Amino acid sequence: MARTTYTFYYLHDPRNEQIGYVGMTTEPIQKRIRRHIQEATEQKHSPESEKNKWIRDLLDEGLRPRCTELEVTAYKDPQHAANRRQHWIANMKQDVTLTNMTDGGLGTPGFSPEFDEEHRQKIKEAATKFGDPALEQAIEMRREGKTYKQIYDSLGMSRTNFYKDYKDKVAEACQ
Repeated sequence: MARTTYTFYYLHDPRNEQIGYVGMTTEPIQKRIRRHIQEATEQKHSPESEKNKWIRDLLDEGLRPRCTELEVTAYKDPQHAANRRQHWIANMKQDVTLTNMTDGGLGTPGFSPEFDEEHRQKIKEAATKFGDPALEQAIEMRREGKTYKQIYDSLGMSRTNFYKDYKDKVAEACQ
């Protein structure tokens, strides 16, 4: 069995270097970045994924995600590469919130299915119950198609605080 070369990388925000996505590819890295951008703009493959929304937010500001290679290595068995990607995602998730839809690997392990209306309503009720009208407003704005930048600007929040306190809750409520 021949060895296949895999490049493990992460995409990060050019404004603040915050890591947003961890990936692996067997194609040239610049080609893979172009495909990420194409997927986000054509909105054919998971158009509402957090990664694609994040990339579109950057493009709306005239920016593109930056890419940093983590490692390049060759494996005979694709499962070994998948395990290595899981390793990188798990390590990065300890420090940042990623837009990855899964925990890596082959297939979709760790994929969270879309939440039904009942679950979204429970999140909204929890936001109201705990006295966080800004969260409720952020959820409604995202459902209206606003970008995260538009939301945190409208709420008068810094990007850092919004991503730390609200982004995951808003994303979960809007799935």
